[in-house]
Amino acid sequence: MRGAICFLVVGMGLVISSGLRAQGITKPASTQTVTDLRARAPQSMALILVGDGEGHTQSVVAGAISRSDGIVLTAYHFVKGAREVQVRLSDGEIYDQVEITGFDERRDVVALHFAALGLTPFTVAQVENCVPGDKIHALTADGTLAWRLSDGVLGQVRLADEVLGAGHGYRVIQFMVPLPAGAPSGALLNSLGQLLGIITSPQVAGGEEFAVPMESITGLSTEGLRIALGNGKDLALPPMAPGLGASSDAQPSLASAETLRIISSTSFFTPFMLEGELLNTPEFRSLGINVVSSAGNAGLVVNVDRPLFTYDFTFSICDSHSGVVLATGKVTAIDGPHAAKAIAKKLVLVIEKDRGAQGIQPSSQQTGRAQD
Repeated sequence: MRGAICFLVVGMGLVISSGLRAQGITKPASTQTVTDLRARAPQSMALILVGDGEGHTQSVVAGAISRSDGIVLTAYHFVKGAREVQVRLSDGEIYDQVEITGFDERRDVVALHFAALGLTPFTVAQVENCVPGDKIHALTADGTLAWRLSDGVLGQVRLADEVLGAGHGYRVIQFMVPLPAGAPSGALLNSLGQLLGIITSPQVAGGEEFAVPMESITGLSTEGLRIALGNGKDLALPPMAPGLGASSDAQPSLASAETLRIISSTSFFTPFMLEGELLNTPEFRSLGINVVSSAGNAGLVVNVDRPLFTYDFTFSICDSHSGVVLATGKVTAIDGPHAAKAIAKKLVLVIEKDRGAQGIQPSSQQTGRAQD
């Protein structure tokens, strides 16, 4: 009898486990450390050089390897009509013969194939298994062509129609990670280092970052197209590029910030709500931080969002140059103005705490809105 009960329990466990796997639900492994991701993730990325047909490199973009037999996904508009294309891997391998196997012009994603086997593709994750506020990472090649891993917070999945400048007729993943300048494309990863989507543009007209979810574009690699692109054997990286695998040693902090920009990813909250609360708070004015509207003049970027069907307002504070998330938080409020008041208090506290830890005294300069 005891044996029959054990057999029944084990059998039920197997059935439940199989059912969860069939639904795409797996027991999450422990979150990878940033150090682990920095070491492993670039193995699943590629640099794509696009030339003008005369051996001159016009642009360099990042792509995510989605299959071990040489399939990489990247932004379509960079390779559309390209005369020369070359793919470079993190181990130094270079491939000059590249072809398009599938593309989606609406979503601005293309699948490229090159003659390689045994690559290390990303494990794909479904964004439906994530929730707004989850920790995410954006992996890009920045303006110096060094791989840059930026931490951030997951936003909502929306129709592109609701995101100014993103287009229409498809879903996008919004996220809160100000990307480094010169990072035109990249990969959006969850906390386990799994691929959630492809970043096709660092920022759209509305000042928001988004990626195309993998479940919408996975089939591009099997479309069966064989569109050959021009041979890229004469292409080279720009001479000042330090190469793959380099990283920045800069350590951004809240303590050294002099300017701050506020953006919003929700229609329930406007940047002016938070700006007004900050400028009316004596403790913020004593910090010596000016509020600016230009992305180029901002030292910090505060991004506010509100997940649908909740009264929660999430926010992140990022270094605008490196994309590193310095702090995150959440408040619960009935509307945007009440949320702005609560967020302003939390922002002041976290900046004061960081400055106190580094022994920085309050500024005697009164701050306000900078003319930019």
